[in-house]
Amino acid sequence: MKIYTPTLGNDTAMRDFYSVYVMSYCEGFLDGRNKNLTGCSHRSVLFSFNPAVALAKDTDNTTTLDGVGWPSAVTDDLRAFSATSRSMGVFYCIGVGLAGLVVMERLWFVFAKGPRQTVVEASSIMIGFTILSIPSIITTVIALQFVGLINRHGEDSDVRAEYGQQFLGMTWAAVGLLMVGGICSWLTVLVDRNRSGSPVEEPKTVTEDSDSG
Repeated sequence: MKIYTPTLGNDTAMRDFYSVYVMSYCEGFLDGRNKNLTGCSHRSVLFSFNPAVALAKDTDNTTTLDGVGWPSAVTDDLRAFSATSRSMGVFYCIGVGLAGLVVMERLWFVFAKGPRQTVVEASSIMIGFTILSIPSIITTVIALQFVGLINRHGEDSDVRAEYGQQFLGMTWAAVGLLMVGGICSWLTVLVDRNRSGSPVEEPKTVTEDSDSG
């Protein structure tokens, strides 16, 4: 999500935009259509964007948010969403970790000449799909609802926000791939079990009739 403050940054040293990510944020100035980054915050799994801290740092704590015309309603919106924002990083880390675990398991079975698919692998993929779906849903809510809320509350102060379409596409693509992989893995497990559980017919023996010829 990007938050633009084009009319506030000229006289207050406030940045023109703040790009908010899952684990950090970056800031910078606008030069026509170009975005010049001036710095980024430290990454943290439990990150949430606090505009009061970011704006105070940029203005060297010489003024208040009200003094530069920043709408307090936008700050309240971001503060109310902070707990949900922090959970996104946790869910993404767990989901990506499970996906990486599945890759390691598959490599192990390939080198060890193990089964085509195991219940552990299929379960890990489906759990990763479920966990990764949660922050993806949150991201969609931010894109469709939360960004619009910031735009409404910041309209009078010329503060606006927009969501990242590329990130939204990437997160749902990952969810879709995990879902397809989980379904294929479970189908493979079921097919292999049915094959191993089917009875094996004993070969028939042909005996010669002792009375013949």
